[in-house]
Amino acid sequence: MEKIFGNFIDGKIDQEGEKIEMISPSDGSVIGYCIGSDRNTVDNAVNSSLDALNKISKINLKERQKLLLKLADIIESKSEIYSNYESLNTGKTIRQSSFMDIPLGIEHIRYFGKVNDYKESREIEHPEYPGTRGIIQYVPMGVVAAIAPWNVPFLMAVWKIIPALLAGNSLVLKPSHYTPLTALELARDIEDAGFPDGSVNVIAGKGSTTGNYLIENKKINMISFTGSTSTGKKVMEKASKNLKKVTLELGGKSPNIVFDDADIERSVKGVLFGIYLNSGQLCESGSRLILSNKIRNKFLERMKHYLDNMVPGNPMDFNTDISAITNSEQLDKIKDLMGSGINDGANVYYSKDLKNNVPGKGFYYPPTLLTNVRPDMKIFNEEIFGPVLSVTTFDTDNEAIEMANSTEYGLAAGIWTNDMNRAYKIASNIQAGTVWINDYHLLSAAAPRGGFKMSGIGRELGLEGIYEFTQTRHLFYGNPESGLSDAAYQLLIKE
Repeated sequence: MEKIFGNFIDGKIDQEGEKIEMISPSDGSVIGYCIGSDRNTVDNAVNSSLDALNKISKINLKERQKLLLKLADIIESKSEIYSNYESLNTGKTIRQSSFMDIPLGIEHIRYFGKVNDYKESREIEHPEYPGTRGIIQYVPMGVVAAIAPWNVPFLMAVWKIIPALLAGNSLVLKPSHYTPLTALELARDIEDAGFPDGSVNVIAGKGSTTGNYLIENKKINMISFTGSTSTGKKVMEKASKNLKKVTLELGGKSPNIVFDDADIERSVKGVLFGIYLNSGQLCESGSRLILSNKIRNKFLERMKHYLDNMVPGNPMDFNTDISAITNSEQLDKIKDLMGSGINDGANVYYSKDLKNNVPGKGFYYPPTLLTNVRPDMKIFNEEIFGPVLSVTTFDTDNEAIEMANSTEYGLAAGIWTNDMNRAYKIASNIQAGTVWINDYHLLSAAAPRGGFKMSGIGRELGLEGIYEFTQTRHLFYGNPESGLSDAAYQLLIKE
């Protein structure tokens, strides 16, 4: 019997619409079907969220935070279900889902449930007008449309939904039609936690149809999009027709810079974690290794040692280290970009043998190291979104900075050195929204994430991420006793 995962609209499961087959990346089996949302379904979801705004406005900030903490407890009690859904849908290892993605998402919900620094208003003084005062209110945007990618569906849903709810918005989320399962589960649990029907509606579907219907809907006040830079440009263009607010978290080609004084063992592990976590299918993946010539050979040999020890297999097995590629289209893109790198003169220093060690019908690409990669190569500049690390060497600090900043992206970077003065100086010259120093891929809910240059506009997480879901209103309280306004009025009005 086929399993259908319906959309979640106004507190109910809706199974009406086109069935879209979901394939397990791990072994190629059919997981079930999600429902592609047509324009009518999108409009119903938006109208439901619009109706919910009035109900949400009656729940004060502290009460909303209590509901978020209750939600975190609900998800924690179901963490095994969430982990299985996440790995089944994405092909990432069950270890990663169980010990990283789901627990991290829960902690991020708790952060927003406890944060005290976010205020819905603040008072100001008007220096030009003594005796007057002002109040700046941070007003909810209204109905937010969130469009999420397929690589980390649970975390993406948390990052988009939770700050928006905290700020008093309602939201329609379109997860990728490849990976909607944890987002659908989350929407149901949000209502179980006590949020009103329609606070969060989740509708599956393809970007070219469902995504466009959301962007075009005039009742949507803001769009939060995560995906490729090319698609982000199209989203911004479409949103401009109705002057919607847009935040974009886009592509990356993040560098890991390793200096000759770095702790070799720690930096090798950090670089490996930076690129091979989730088989490189993360926006911030450190896909460029910019390595000091002085330690090149020693560093690469140590990397090879750890790569040899990585265990391939079915990602649903807790012993497996290597994630599948989430869909066949992405696998083809990885192969094409790899081919261009080899044609341009890059050398395959290492490629792990996965043959006969992974399910035959799954989507897999071997963890790969490319050396002799030059900054003029396509493989150096374009996001691969796969388990391929491009290695380029440098001799001077300025050369490392120049190479790190030479792509159109600026999402993240890593710096590895034992000299903290050097680390601060280098990091302060890197054009990226996040720069890790002697670490990589560790995300804090308190820290804003987002990109420079073509990696996006706006921020997620942190206080900055909450305020993105607000607009400001200024209340000006006059002071008749000051006489200033009377003097101003006389410029126009005579007794």
